[in-house]
Amino acid sequence: MKVTVFSFSPKNETSITYQSALYLEKVFKNDSFDIRLVGGKCECTDEDGASMESSELIMFITSLFHFSVPHQMMMFLDDLYAKFGESMKKKTFVLYTTSGKIMDITAHGYVENFLKNHGLKYEKFLSQYDVSLLSDEGRAELIRWFTFVKEHMSGESVRFKDDKCRAVVFDVTDGNNPRVNEAAAKAESALSEKGAAVSRVNVRDYKILGCNACYNCYTTCVCCLNKADDWMKAFEAVVKDTDIIFCVGKLENGMLGHLHKAWLDRQVQFGRRPFYREQIFDYLLDTSESTVDDLNMFKIHTDAMCGFGGDVCSCIGDIDELDEHIRTAVLLYNNEMRHAENFYGVGVNLKFTRLAVEIQNLAVEDYAYFKSIGAYKPMEINPNIGAVYSPEDAVRTKKGRLIPYRAVLMDADSNVPDVSVRTRQNGPMPKAEYVKPEAKKFSLFGKKK
Repeated sequence: MKVTVFSFSPKNETSITYQSALYLEKVFKNDSFDIRLVGGKCECTDEDGASMESSELIMFITSLFHFSVPHQMMMFLDDLYAKFGESMKKKTFVLYTTSGKIMDITAHGYVENFLKNHGLKYEKFLSQYDVSLLSDEGRAELIRWFTFVKEHMSGESVRFKDDKCRAVVFDVTDGNNPRVNEAAAKAESALSEKGAAVSRVNVRDYKILGCNACYNCYTTCVCCLNKADDWMKAFEAVVKDTDIIFCVGKLENGMLGHLHKAWLDRQVQFGRRPFYREQIFDYLLDTSESTVDDLNMFKIHTDAMCGFGGDVCSCIGDIDELDEHIRTAVLLYNNEMRHAENFYGVGVNLKFTRLAVEIQNLAVEDYAYFKSIGAYKPMEINPNIGAVYSPEDAVRTKKGRLIPYRAVLMDADSNVPDVSVRTRQNGPMPKAEYVKPEAKKFSLFGKKK
């Protein structure tokens, strides 16, 4: 496959994002890459257009400027479409950003809206930190994502790679809805045909109490209401023992239905556990009565909180759209990709990470867990980077930052991360019940004599 890469960083050759494109070129030797440095340019050239016209996949790569993409990139995209719009409609586009997780959401939204507004095809975008290329985990994620994009573009029918996939279809509507029932049945059947073991659950058949904001789940990983309703016996084992979760319901006022929201709020007790981040979440929502604003609001909420956005089926009665939804889930599973962990991985999980260090005395196990996976590991000081007082200093600092990345590229041929098996993060699991720790006696005025 031929890939045209447009690199929009004004740093051009000294851009870290550009190093990621060079890494993909070295790893995927059977694909042809034309990496075009267009950073700082506001207009495209005939050579840019010719490269795009001869490629199957067009990749945009950039870092964040202010709260979105660089203004030169905005102008370049407009000019590219003005000159080569008809050719662009025959191509597939993708975006890769390196500013880091939640910061990239607005940039992704801009490019996605540009592509949608012009009727162009695109694949799932990826956000990483710029230092990701320096770790085995980060490089493996980049390789898995690019493989997923290529396989999804092929349009070939796929099945789950093994017989271990477990899926659950949750009907989360407040009442019996024929359209939702039909979609849930189709999703259950389609997942089963692809080779997954599927179960179907109607959430409305169980008693679910709403969150009372006691913060018990934040400090103990257990909800204090678990013994007061049907949560533990109906959902805890099911949610923990699954790979793919399809929530079938109805979009209401840009948000989930009442029952769905209560059920989701109770899952905060799973918020920083490995099994929860590694699941594939999908929302199949009846949006027949929703507005564009409703859809945009929901996508922003899900992107910012959990990285689940972009997988909302806008018309659950459309079997072709549902089939494509299922196919995407299969390819994500086969390539070991997860929404919350691999596309943004922010929101609730990030909040728990920060909270654990703030209240170490209340969440000792969580603090130890996050520290063990490097969440609190300080970055090593790069001696080649110094203060910038002039353009010459800026050039020297840019080159200094690239030294470790150059080493990665030199070693790329012989040191490709193993992506055949995913390394699961086995952190502490929720306890069956909360045991209140013994209170320590203290005095505001010191020890009593």
